[in-house]
Amino acid sequence: MGWRAGRLAAAVGAVALVARPAAAQSAPLEGLDDYVTAAMEAWRVPGLALAVIADGEVVHARGYGVRDVRTGAPVDEHTLFAAGSTSKAFTSAALGLLVDEGRVSWDDRVIDHIPWFAMYDPYATRELTVRDLLTHRSGLARGDAVWSRWPHDRREIIRRVRFLEPTRSFRGAWQYQNLMFLTAGEVVWAASGRTWDDFVDERIFTPLGMDRSVTSVTELDRFDNVATPHVHVDGVATPVEHKNIDNVGPAGSVYSSVAQMARWVDLHLAGGVHAGQRLFSDSVMVEMHRPQMLIQADAPENRLHPRDAPMNFNAYGLAWWIIDYRGRKVVDHGGGIDGMRAHVAFMPEEGLGMVALSNARPNNLIVALMYRVFDHFLGVGGGDKPDVGDAPDAGGAMADWSALMLAEYRESAAAQADARSRRQADRAAGTAPSRPLTEYAGSYGHEYYGAVDITHENGTLRFSLGGKTTGRLEHWHYDVFRAVPDNPANGEMFMTLTVGPDGVVGVLEVEGLGSFGRL
Repeated sequence: MGWRAGRLAAAVGAVALVARPAAAQSAPLEGLDDYVTAAMEAWRVPGLALAVIADGEVVHARGYGVRDVRTGAPVDEHTLFAAGSTSKAFTSAALGLLVDEGRVSWDDRVIDHIPWFAMYDPYATRELTVRDLLTHRSGLARGDAVWSRWPHDRREIIRRVRFLEPTRSFRGAWQYQNLMFLTAGEVVWAASGRTWDDFVDERIFTPLGMDRSVTSVTELDRFDNVATPHVHVDGVATPVEHKNIDNVGPAGSVYSSVAQMARWVDLHLAGGVHAGQRLFSDSVMVEMHRPQMLIQADAPENRLHPRDAPMNFNAYGLAWWIIDYRGRKVVDHGGGIDGMRAHVAFMPEEGLGMVALSNARPNNLIVALMYRVFDHFLGVGGGDKPDVGDAPDAGGAMADWSALMLAEYRESAAAQADARSRRQADRAAGTAPSRPLTEYAGSYGHEYYGAVDITHENGTLRFSLGGKTTGRLEHWHYDVFRAVPDNPANGEMFMTLTVGPDGVVGVLEVEGLGSFGRL
């Protein structure tokens, strides 16, 4: 089990997972506070919370920065953040409980639980299993706009899956897919008679004492101490509204705190046992943490690994990534929704885990903190405290993962900025729409995504995707318009309106989504 509790107590003042209040917690891991605050400034992250679990005890649970840049209210270990796609593991665990009860098998066909479910490919419809849902091997592209930009409910989104064409062969490759986890939540409901939300609350949150954890953004009004999401607008962290993603809840709608998520991590480290009570069988815990689907060996993150600690394998279990770091197995998962980022990870062999939650997106600081915590407990660098900006060397020095990931992020951001500049340079000057703006107004439909409504208001075109995503259309050139959303978190799109041979505007082409015919 890695470090013994006695050694931890002597070194950093270990805190029992469920026994001591936050006020009783001792000094943080040496140098960690300074590292986190300096890295937050570099990443322009307003608020962050971090918990570290070792040998069944919380040795660090702390908040940094502010919940909202407008109020300056501080973050602490009880501040609620969006857990994003780390929610997927709760869906996998819910199914694991049903497996333990004999009501579901990992290899049950989905249609045996949801008879009306259908995929684009009839063979996949017939053969898709619960295991397939949880391992991103359906062959489908992400198709996330159907839930992120439109307000379809869960059942309607699952119904529309039949119109989403595969981009890889069934079980032929790993492709991240949120809709399959939504479908897994529907299996929970079908097999248990309880909605995914109620099942997770009653069978996981309640026994773990996670009474400040919820599955819907609509429940946040019941709580104080909730972080506000932020996105960077012109380099400034800007508050945005909490995004309601209840329509894909089993893939990412949980809100929690690091204090509460520490109990969830400890449950996994303890093999499914909490406070002396077994919640999950050994076999279910093993299956969730076992590699199920290989991912490309040249994952981008591997480029950042120190030369003395390469990533040797990269796989996906049942809602968990499984990788190796410095010769140890790591089970982890990240998550992100508009203005929020989360990361949950543990080293089973070392009895070591962590949770990091933040209120800014994008940022990979929370992933960097995973490696920073691991290096500390593995004794990398002889306990030296690196300054922000230090790089790894071949001698086993502690890497500054934040600096490494920030450099990669800035390189990517620069490439995106360059692409925008090239697009601007290619913009044809002096053109005008081919038809009066009033003739572009109308509804345009797509069998998978739904309808885009374009209206003409006071000389300006506006768009609405079922009322969930709205904004204005700015003329770009010819019959191409830039769609500027009212919520900056949604991101810009380009839309092209095509005039047919009859002189009528008949087709709307949405960049990245395809063609929408006039209704």
